[in-house]
Amino acid sequence: MRRLKRPPIEVFNLSFLDIISCAFGAVVMLVLLAKNGEQETEKGAADLSVLIENVLAARQSVDNLQGALSDKQKQLQAAKAQSASVTQQQKNLETSIPRAQQTLVQLQDKAQSLREQVRQENARLNVPDTTDTPDDDVGGIPTDADYVVFVIDNSGSMSSGSSWRKVMQVVKDIIQSHPQMKGFQIMAADGTHMYQSQRGQWLSDSQSMRDKAVTRLAGFRGGASAPELGINEALDLYSNTQGKVSLYVFGDDYRPANLDTIVGQITGKNTGTDGKPKVRIHGIGFNRPRNGNAQQFAAFMQAVAKRNRGAFVGLYF
Repeated sequence: MRRLKRPPIEVFNLSFLDIISCAFGAVVMLVLLAKNGEQETEKGAADLSVLIENVLAARQSVDNLQGALSDKQKQLQAAKAQSASVTQQQKNLETSIPRAQQTLVQLQDKAQSLREQVRQENARLNVPDTTDTPDDDVGGIPTDADYVVFVIDNSGSMSSGSSWRKVMQVVKDIIQSHPQMKGFQIMAADGTHMYQSQRGQWLSDSQSMRDKAVTRLAGFRGGASAPELGINEALDLYSNTQGKVSLYVFGDDYRPANLDTIVGQITGKNTGTDGKPKVRIHGIGFNRPRNGNAQQFAAFMQAVAKRNRGAFVGLYF
């Protein structure tokens, strides 16, 4: 048999080199892949740490917002409660106002009924009616003065018997109609003061002082019928007083012929720097039938009162 002849085997041929190259390439790839895996692992760990920090920060923000929301809810509830309380108070007021008005009307009706009963009882007992409170204006004469001066004709025609009691009653009524008075004075028509030691000063107003003055007036008689003297004396002493001053002139007699001149002198003395009278001058005339002198006093005091923001009232004995 013929034996086949084979080529000799070469250990280091191309195939061997291919295998070696592939193996080496595989090792290189493994090394590269291993390094990339380590880098990605480190990167992933870093990213996870950042994410955890972000989550924690977000959770803290949520907690803060929840706390703020809770505070706002409490404030809202408090505001609603306060609003409900105000609304309830308003309802209570709206309910109480009509009741108060009704009560006031009932009290006014009751007071009026009591006044009427007092008037009827006074009429039955023949007692003067004094149930009404003083008004701001009595008989056309303002009663808002802080200080009051009385210039009273205490001559014989005025100070005799029942006539002087009438004068005393009018003085008492005028004082009573000035509840907020701070001080007062009483003078004779000729300028003499009833309290001579208090000349130029004010008698302090109190109920006891009022009562004492009216009681003392009973013996304050015997002067002259010269009202212009008393008016000028009062203006000289009291017209510059701070506050409202009223001067009441009582009389039944006036005899000087130069009426216009005297009225002009009084008005000029009583005129302030603003051109207005400093003191209100009122006249109270006392008259009997067929008393011509009383008519002259009325004409004199009407002229004085008209120029000095005053009023004149005529009375009969």
